[in-house]
Amino acid sequence: MSRILTASMAAALQDGSPRGLFVAIDHPDGTGYFWTGVGSREWNGHVWNGAGTLGSITPLKHSSEIAVQEITFSISGIDAAIADGLNDDVRNRIGEVWLVCFAWDDSVVPDPYKLTNSELDYQVFEAAEDGTTTISIIARSGFYMLDRGVEEAWTPENQELIDPDDTGMDYIPGLQNQDLPWTPT
Repeated sequence: MSRILTASMAAALQDGSPRGLFVAIDHPDGTGYFWTGVGSREWNGHVWNGAGTLGSITPLKHSSEIAVQEITFSISGIDAAIADGLNDDVRNRIGEVWLVCFAWDDSVVPDPYKLTNSELDYQVFEAAEDGTTTISIIARSGFYMLDRGVEEAWTPENQELIDPDDTGMDYIPGLQNQDLPWTPT
């Protein structure tokens, strides 16, 4: 996963711009888009709903050690009838978290910083005395993600999705059956 902090994000962080987290959960009942504030925000073609104090994410840690990190995405105050209707098979789906900064005009600063891309494992439902439910989805990242198969092929078509102006992959099909002698120089 690329972790490049763009100049616009670096400047926003340095200037002390307001910030938050955007969280995308690929759930069998539909992808959920949330953010850590109140109200809704638009970014990347999606509407991100504010979870406010009802949502939480366990602290994300970055280190140079090879380790499995367990992350818990939780949201509270869900109506029990809605929670009962949710599919609970989230295994092998993806949860993503971005650090976002907001410009002084309240827009999202371009290129939020992706903090993690985690593989979901299971979810837990906990009923509260007031009749609402807390849903916690457990995910794993780090070393656990290394044994996941590559989901992309190195083709001109896939490269065009990433960067339409990059034509370097156009040469790959011609290299498949080419004989290249290796000689010491």
